[in-house]
Amino acid sequence: MADAWQILRDAGVPIVGPVTGLRPAHEDVVASTRVAVADATGRDADALAAWVLAWRAHWPSSFASSFPDDGDTIAGWATSCVTDANRYLKLRRIAIEKLATIL
Repeated sequence: MADAWQILRDAGVPIVGPVTGLRPAHEDVVASTRVAVADATGRDADALAAWVLAWRAHWPSSFASSFPDDGDTIAGWATSCVTDANRYLKLRRIAIEKLATIL
């Protein structure tokens, strides 16, 4: 598997860095999400949290089947990362647009 953050960037997480234009495999997106949640901090955590919560809210069946054992834990982590409502809404809008192209 490539770098977890690169996979997530390609999957639409609104973080700084180059996008390869490749569509990552669903399994890689799920595995990368787990890896990134474990070490995300600062602005990367904000962006990942908005993306996770957008996935869960707009594609709940996909989120639940992708994270059958740890979905609530991941969503709880994401919720705890939201500290700026305005930034969260901006990042969530971007995440929804990007998720719609890969889910």
